Amino acid sequence: MVKDIRFEQLDKNGKVLLLETYDYTVDSEGYVLNPSGSKIQSKEIPSKFLKLDDVVLTPGSLEVIEASPTSVSKFIREKMEDYSFP
Repeated sequence: MVKDIRFEQLDKNGKVLLLETYDYTVDSEGYVLNPSGSKIQSKEIPSKFLKLDDVVLTPGSLEVIEASPTSVSKFIREKMEDYSFP
């Protein structure tokens, strides 16, 4: 049985390696860069850019978001809105 990998439980090197698998990178200052090489902006505070210690990799979409309760709950709400219940 394969054990699930939990992004938030990985050490710094493990997080970088996993992000690189999905074409994200981390610059020398610790900022996460999207596949086009741009820093990822916080959706909560637009003047803030996300660092490795501040992010989670969302399941299913492989999107990097801020690891704050507000960002995570917004992600869940948006996914629930997209899901149609039978």
